[in-house]
Amino acid sequence: MVQRHKKHPLGSELRQDPITGKWVVIAVSRAKRPRDIASVAAARPAVPDVVASCPFCHLKEFPQAPDTLVLPRRGKEWRVRAFPNKFPAFVAQDHVRAWKVGLYTVLEGAGFHEVIISRLHNGFLFQLPLEDVTLTLRAWRERYRDLMVKPSVAYIQIIENHGRSAGASVEHPHVQLFAIPVIPRDEVLDLLRGAEEYFRENAVCAYCDILEFEREVGTRIVYENEHFTVLTPFTSRVPYEQWVIPREHAAGFEQLRDEDLPHFADALQRALRGLSGGFHDPDYNLYLYSAPCDTEGFVCEKDAFSHFHWHVQILPRFVAWAGFELATGMEIVSTLPEEAAAYLRSHHESRTRPV
Repeated sequence: MVQRHKKHPLGSELRQDPITGKWVVIAVSRAKRPRDIASVAAARPAVPDVVASCPFCHLKEFPQAPDTLVLPRRGKEWRVRAFPNKFPAFVAQDHVRAWKVGLYTVLEGAGFHEVIISRLHNGFLFQLPLEDVTLTLRAWRERYRDLMVKPSVAYIQIIENHGRSAGASVEHPHVQLFAIPVIPRDEVLDLLRGAEEYFRENAVCAYCDILEFEREVGTRIVYENEHFTVLTPFTSRVPYEQWVIPREHAAGFEQLRDEDLPHFADALQRALRGLSGGFHDPDYNLYLYSAPCDTEGFVCEKDAFSHFHWHVQILPRFVAWAGFELATGMEIVSTLPEEAAAYLRSHHESRTRPV
C-alpha cells in the first residue's frame, strides 16, 4: 500500500531529495495558486517565421562554421542543423593539457561547443509538428554520440535557454551542446554519486524507484505515454519544475533507440505545452542529464555510474533566487508540486502549427 503524503500542520515543510540529499522548503502557507502566477505572466508577442536581422534565419548572409549535421540529410528542405558556436566556451580539440600555477590546477579549455537550430524563427518545440520535434531530438542524439567518443570529452551537457531571463541571447529556437573535459561537481556529480549510493543502499535505481512511486500515487504525474513519464518532482526547486524520464532504465542518452524518439518527442512537447498554455510561453531553462562519457579516475566498478538514469529537467523562470537561497543552497518554493501537476495536466493539449 502506497503511503500518501500529508501536509504538515505548520503550513511549511522541508523535503529532502533522495538522490542528492539536498533540502528544499515548500512554503505551503504562502503558496501561490496557478492562477496567481498565470495572471501576472506577460503574454509573449507573436514571433514571425523569419526575422531579417536574425543570423540563424539567414545563414548565407551570416555564415557560421561548417555544419556538423543537417537533417533531413537529402531530398527535402532542411529542418534542423548543427554547427560549432561562433563564440565557443570550449575550443574544438581532441586532447587536453593540464598544468599547475602554484597551488592551482589549470586545464586547457578544450572540448566542443555546438548549436543545434530549427529552420523557422518561431519553430519552438512546444508547437512544432511531432515529426519535426522527433527530428530535432534525433539531432541531439547524433551529435551526442559523435562527440562522446572524443578523447577530450568526459561529459556532455545539452541545454536550452528559452527567453531573455533564462539567458537566451538569440530568440531563434536553438539548444547548445557542451562537450567538456571534466565532470562538473555539485549539480552533476551530486546526481551521479547520489544515484550510485542509492543503488548500493536499496539495490534499485533511484529514478526507477521514483517513477514507480509517483505512478502509484499519481498526484504529481503530468503526462505519460508508452515509454516516457512527465512529472513535477516531490522536491521541486522552482514552481512548475518538470522532469521527463524514460520508463526503461538507461544511464546514457546515447542509448535512446530510434523507435523511442517519437515517444520522447511527444512527452517533451506535452511538458512544454503545459507551460506555454498555462503561462503564455514563459521563459525556462531545459537541461538534459546523462551519465558521463569518460569515468577514468573514479574509484568504482568498470561500469561506473551505470545506475544513473538519463532524463530532462525543465525549470521555468518565475522567481529569482534571493539571499536565503544563495546563502544556503536551499530553495523556497511557494507552489505545491501536486497543484502544479494538476494545472499543467490541464494545459498540455495539442498546440502544433503547420510548417
